[in-house]
Amino acid sequence: MGFTFSGIRGELAAKRFRKFFQQLREECPTLFPFPDHDSLLTFFHDQIQDLDRKDAILFELVTLYRKDVRYRDLAPLFIVLFTPALTNIYAHGRRRRPGIDQEDLLQDICLLLIQTIKEIEIIPYKVAGRIIGELRNRVRTLLNERPGEEFVELKGDGTDEFETGQAIAAAGNDESEEIEWIIAEITAFLDHLIRVRKITKKDKQIIMDTFIGGKALKAVLPPSDYDRLKHRRLMIIGLIKAHFSKLLNLYGE
Repeated sequence: MGFTFSGIRGELAAKRFRKFFQQLREECPTLFPFPDHDSLLTFFHDQIQDLDRKDAILFELVTLYRKDVRYRDLAPLFIVLFTPALTNIYAHGRRRRPGIDQEDLLQDICLLLIQTIKEIEIIPYKVAGRIIGELRNRVRTLLNERPGEEFVELKGDGTDEFETGQAIAAAGNDESEEIEWIIAEITAFLDHLIRVRKITKKDKQIIMDTFIGGKALKAVLPPSDYDRLKHRRLMIIGLIKAHFSKLLNLYGE
C-alpha cells in the first residue's frame, strides 16, 4: 500500500500527534479555541468561516514550522488542511497526463506542498491562496519537465477517490488559468476590503460588473448616482492596481 490521504489522517489520529497538538495550543493563542485538530480542520474546510482568522492561524503555523524542527509534525496537518486544493490540482494533472502514475503524482504534489510552505515568501494576507498559487506553478513545471515521456496508462476500476474520469485536453489552458487566478485574486481582495469596511458590497458588485464583466458604468448605475460612484469606482480600481503592484514586487516579477 503506497501513499494515501487515509494514511496521513492516521498520523493525525495517533496519540503522539494529539499530544503535540495540545502543546501547540499552549504556544499559539490563535489555536486555543480549537480543542483538537479535527475542529481546526472543520473550521478551515468551511468556506463561509472568517477568512481573516484563517489567514492569522495559517500564517502563525507556517512561521512556527519554519522556525524549529520541533514543529515538523505540522507537515501531515498541512496536507490534510489543504486536501480540497490538492485534490483539484491532482485532477488537473490527471487531465493533462492521463497516463501518469496516480500514486506518484499525488505523492509529488504533497511533497511540493511542504516544499512550498518551507520556501515561499508570505505575508499575513491570503496565505492559503499564495501557497496554492505557487504550488500550482510548481506542479505545472513538474508536468512540463519531460514533455516527450511516454506514460503507461493505468487500468483502474473507477473507485479511486481522486479518479477524474475522461481526460480533456483544452487549448490555451494555461492562459485560462491565469485569467481565473487574476479574477480570483481581485475577488478575494474586494472581499477583504469589505471585511475591513473600506468598501461596501455594492461597491464590489460595481467593480465585478464593470472592471471584470466589461459592462459600461452607465449601464449598471442610475443617472443620479453616476457621478458620485464613478469617482468611487476609480478609487477602488486604484487600490486594486496598488495591490497587484505589491504582488509583483513580492514575487519578483
